[in-house]
Amino acid sequence: MKKKSLAQSSNPTPTKSTARATSLQFDAPHSLECEIQHALALDSDVCLNSLVVRRTKNGVCLEGVLEFDDECPDICNRIKALTGVEEVINHLMMKKRMPLPPKG
Repeated sequence: MKKKSLAQSSNPTPTKSTARATSLQFDAPHSLECEIQHALALDSDVCLNSLVVRRTKNGVCLEGVLEFDDECPDICNRIKALTGVEEVINHLMMKKRMPLPPKG
């Protein structure tokens, strides 16, 4: 069975500041979902486990487990600013990260 190569986009991935300033176009299948997963994976103050991103009529729906260190982040506004979507449905289970107990 032959593998099909993925078409490479000639447009570079926009930086976070560019993405926040304008609404991005996500024409390729799953490009919006991949952009959100990638952006949240790079975010150092949160840890996402089993993240699922689904498109909805007016935006996206997030599912999974979000762990955070200090304050609970506003993920919905981060996603709206990053992608320009109108609606973010947050079905994430939020929990504060607990420090690991000392060994011994």
